[in-house]
Amino acid sequence: MKTIIACLIAGFMAVLSPFAQAQQAGVLKKGDMVTIELKTPVEDTVSVSSKYVVSDSGTVKMPMLEREIAAAGLTPNALARRIEEAYRAADIYTAPTLTAHMSQGETTLSHVIVVSGEVRVPGEWPLRDGMTLMAAISKSGGFSDFAKVKAVKLIRGNRAFFYDMRKLEPDGSNNPVLKDGDQIVVP
Repeated sequence: MKTIIACLIAGFMAVLSPFAQAQQAGVLKKGDMVTIELKTPVEDTVSVSSKYVVSDSGTVKMPMLEREIAAAGLTPNALARRIEEAYRAADIYTAPTLTAHMSQGETTLSHVIVVSGEVRVPGEWPLRDGMTLMAAISKSGGFSDFAKVKAVKLIRGNRAFFYDMRKLEPDGSNNPVLKDGDQIVVP
């Protein structure tokens, strides 16, 4: 009888294990890139819809929200619901509809930059070797119509550097190469 029970338990575990692994495969962890899209209202989709990297602390930083949203351990759908609730609670959107999915081929990023403010697609981006300030802004869809290109701020650690993008040299000599963790703010 004990042998039968042991066999049943072993069989049950063999069947359950792949199912559990499949369930865990869709759970977000630090370094994962997730694409989040705002479906409504249409006029704000550009400012929210983007790719975001789950930070080392397991969170994502969404535009217009003061606090970061816990993402690690959630499925993309659960993260979308959590972000919707945060936008409702902050009275930013009354009935937001978001979708989220893991970005294929772009998980476990270790080097990222953040571009925020008056760009068309703000968000976190993978840092590529030799990526410059202007390349990062281009990756973010370029400047919005309201961007103040004379005062673009590059934050590196606890220091801030300001650039007048109109004065970048064609040869790129004064277009800084970015480093991991750099933040770009376009006023």
